[in-house]
Amino acid sequence: MLRRIGLLLLVYVAAEMATLIVLGRRLGVLPTILLVLGGGVVGMWIARQQGLRAALKAQDRMAQGVVPSKEMSDGLLITLAAVLFILPGVLTDVLGLALLFPPTRAVLRHAVVSHFTRNSTLGRMGFGRQHPPRPPGGARVIDARVIETRVIDD
Repeated sequence: MLRRIGLLLLVYVAAEMATLIVLGRRLGVLPTILLVLGGGVVGMWIARQQGLRAALKAQDRMAQGVVPSKEMSDGLLITLAAVLFILPGVLTDVLGLALLFPPTRAVLRHAVVSHFTRNSTLGRMGFGRQHPPRPPGGARVIDARVIETRVIDD
């Protein structure tokens, strides 16, 4: 897992560097710097506005007695967009802007909810290993099930 994260970070840095080099050659150094800084500032402002709007909608839904699941997931994706704007680079700004557009966010929200719905089981949480280890000597543990219960009156 740590290797995957390291590889992903390496690919991200290489892609950002390549993008900045290409933009620097085509636009010039100063316009590229202004684009990166301006994109981050504008994106953070939009994320703040949309985040406040999502929070107000969530409050309204809760006041009506309805669980604001859509608004909560929108708030989470808007927060992710804000984090992407904090990271320096053009690609992260583009990804952040994509998260701020409601149609793009709706598609991603659907994908995230589907993923968690598929990979979760209701009423059960597991940490660590799913099955207990076998006892020493290779003996097998068999799960037992209660087939019948009786109440004996004294």
